[in-house]
Amino acid sequence: MTETTHRKFSQLEELLSKLHDGVASDEEKRIIEDLLSGDPEACEFYLDYTELCAQMEFELGASTPLEIGDNAISAQISESTALFYRGQTTKQILSQNWKPTPVFAIAAIFVLFVGTVLMIVNKQLSFAPQAVEAQSIPPKVEGITHDGVAILMESVGASFVNNGIQPSRENGILYPGEILLESGIAAIEFYSGARVILEGPAIFELTSENSAILREGRMRALVPPQACGFSVSTRQIEVVDLGTEFGMNIQDDGHLTEVHCFNGLVDIYESDLKKEKNDKVLRSLESGEAINIQASKIYKMSANPMAFITYNELAQTFLENSSTRHEQWKSLIEEIRADQDILALYNFEDQGPRERSLVNQVSFQNHFSHGAIVGCRWTNGRWPSKGGLEFKSPSDRVRFQSDDPYQTITLSAWVRLEAMPNRTMCLISSSENAKNSLTWNLQGSGKLSLGLKNDKGKGYKNFSSPQIINRSMLGKWLHLTTVFNSIDRTVTHYLNANEVSKSQITGKAFSQILFGNAEIGNSSLKNPSGKTLIRHLTGRMDEFAIFGRALNTEAIRRIYQIGKPN
Repeated sequence: MTETTHRKFSQLEELLSKLHDGVASDEEKRIIEDLLSGDPEACEFYLDYTELCAQMEFELGASTPLEIGDNAISAQISESTALFYRGQTTKQILSQNWKPTPVFAIAAIFVLFVGTVLMIVNKQLSFAPQAVEAQSIPPKVEGITHDGVAILMESVGASFVNNGIQPSRENGILYPGEILLESGIAAIEFYSGARVILEGPAIFELTSENSAILREGRMRALVPPQACGFSVSTRQIEVVDLGTEFGMNIQDDGHLTEVHCFNGLVDIYESDLKKEKNDKVLRSLESGEAINIQASKIYKMSANPMAFITYNELAQTFLENSSTRHEQWKSLIEEIRADQDILALYNFEDQGPRERSLVNQVSFQNHFSHGAIVGCRWTNGRWPSKGGLEFKSPSDRVRFQSDDPYQTITLSAWVRLEAMPNRTMCLISSSENAKNSLTWNLQGSGKLSLGLKNDKGKGYKNFSSPQIINRSMLGKWLHLTTVFNSIDRTVTHYLNANEVSKSQITGKAFSQILFGNAEIGNSSLKNPSGKTLIRHLTGRMDEFAIFGRALNTEAIRRIYQIGKPN
């Protein structure tokens, strides 16, 4: 680094510190703009610095919400966030003509919160200002890692035995270990690209990204060229793929072994799982060939592809199962519509892609309006034939209105998070910051919370769960439920019908809830300076219900069981 560059970065760092602390003068803001204008390296330093500040605030527990000062910033946020999602680096995003405004400092923090996956979670950040000044480079951020080797894709009627490893209920990630599939069908995609259809009952052990052990059961493997060398071992043999599609059937506690080559070529080696593999090929199978091994004797036979389910058959079965579950859910919805305590039922069903009204499906007259869709776009819901709404930008929301107070309510929503920024994401919020208003949020820390204004509108209290959401749950449908009961003075949170927390309401200051002009998936609440807080949902929503009573665990579990995708 030249002396001139060093002086420039030192000056920029000093000015950015003042800007971050809110004490920069107009002249100093102008100097920042001049330093950044047309200088990608300075812009890179600018974003790195704001990222470091954001990390500090997050790791050290700062709770100051981010703000949007004008509509232009919203557009900049959306565009930059999209680039981050597509894997663009900071330098790729910046151009020679890019010229930020001082207010973009706050937007940059938001972009980095949303777009980066390199944040350290639950780890105290140590910061030494003098070290940064000497190097002019912020420290590297540790990446988030996991030890998964495969992913559970489609499954139909799959039942996993508890004493084996199970796919994550949130995202389907599979880790090394034994899978005990009691019944049903499960499609597994290895990180190498190999795909396996497992038919229960089966015992299948994942050993790496490109290998497994079949101890019992039936499987079909489709191995693309990039996964050549994918292997499946048994008690007797090891099957190594050379670019093929093959099937294996292990019965009688491993004493009966069948290997079918449907396409391509496989090599078969002698195998003792306790010892090193014999490098001598025992047998090679070409398309249409198969072997049957019994009592250490090998018998030739013709491959029988009809004996193993194909991916097309699995896909068709999956669609049929999804359609069945969708119909079962429709029956449940009709029951809910007729419930005298249902206040609002937005089921995201039977509405066209251009409709901008979210219909309240309650079958009798009440005081909850239909929802006005703002910004959101229609997309697929929990099943291929069902609709949902996608929330992406700070403008996306659904507005509705209700004037009556309620002493007891149950909030229920199906959501699929597509990003987990370290900020609050609003599920529902009263627009007015008035007495008995509410905010139902997912906090940046992964907690589900219900925030309430008291009866006089002066006190505010959050009733939060422990951390229940993390980045591993992205892309999967989750059922969130919160019960407010002023009668027994409790707030109870549920995730996928499992109670995760119950808080006592102390005192008599929180006797009811008033929605007023409210929003789903966002919040228009402003801070004392009049700025709108960034609290929009990032993901999809499919079904939102509000009951005027406290649902018990059994009722919540029924909604979850019938409503879950598969």
